[in-house]
Amino acid sequence: MRVGFIGLGRMGFPMASNLLKAGHQVVAHNRSQASVERLVALGATAASTPAALAAEVDVLVSCVMTPAQVEQIYLGADGALAGARHGQVFIDTSTTNPELSRRIASALAGQGVAFLDAPVSGGPRGAEQGTLAVMVGGEATALEQVRPVLEAFGRNIFHMGPVGAGNSAKLCNQILTGTAHALVAEAMVLGTRLGLDPQTLFEVLQVSSGQCRALDRAVPEAILPRNFSAAFTVDGIIKDLDCALRAADDNGVRLLLPALARQMYQECRALGHGDEHLAAVIQPMERIAGVEVRGPTPA
Repeated sequence: MRVGFIGLGRMGFPMASNLLKAGHQVVAHNRSQASVERLVALGATAASTPAALAAEVDVLVSCVMTPAQVEQIYLGADGALAGARHGQVFIDTSTTNPELSRRIASALAGQGVAFLDAPVSGGPRGAEQGTLAVMVGGEATALEQVRPVLEAFGRNIFHMGPVGAGNSAKLCNQILTGTAHALVAEAMVLGTRLGLDPQTLFEVLQVSSGQCRALDRAVPEAILPRNFSAAFTVDGIIKDLDCALRAADDNGVRLLLPALARQMYQECRALGHGDEHLAAVIQPMERIAGVEVRGPTPA
């Protein structure tokens, strides 16, 4: 299948690479030309604009950071809409607003193009291994048409409902992810300030009722070794929480803990940690408490 891919960042590049490995022909576009050149070296071809890319492919996949970028890709000048033709399927795997997904779908429908909002979860590791969870909103027939594309990078594919449902599901996941990482950080700072050994505290929490994936990954991979290189960033979780809080406000739902978590991440970003792992949310807390949560020094 001839697949266009727009957005070759931490998630998009390995996703596009897996499409090549699965035998698809890939046409790529990205703001950074260096990433396109890397993918071309693996067998892809390049397109100068989203419109030019759309004109060449059967299926288009996008994976970018912000709602504004998603809107520009599809509806902006030289956007994919300008190159669209009847029978194509366009898939946005970004995390964005359900309302934006529905607006893009409506515009594309006029060209006879099906649109799926299909945000993914699993991080760069899952993207590289082809094990992402994919939450799909849109017509079931369109999903089945492009299932081989999604299976190149996704192990668990869920049809959540009509357009917008994929992002609705992802935002529910993100309020859990964002809030859980903030709570894990608070627990580790409190325990350390009370004189507990951070490594031992982590081991206890792992086998107690507070155990969660945020604890299992953030503490041993980021917090204890003081390694805040980004898998998913503070900036990224702020954007996702912004989208979730907007959706909640639009639909009369109160989200107290995610709103507080967003404030904590905004504080973290203001201290210069926006492009670090979201576990860096612990650093303002450590500064206030006068402790550093650190694991044993390797021999």
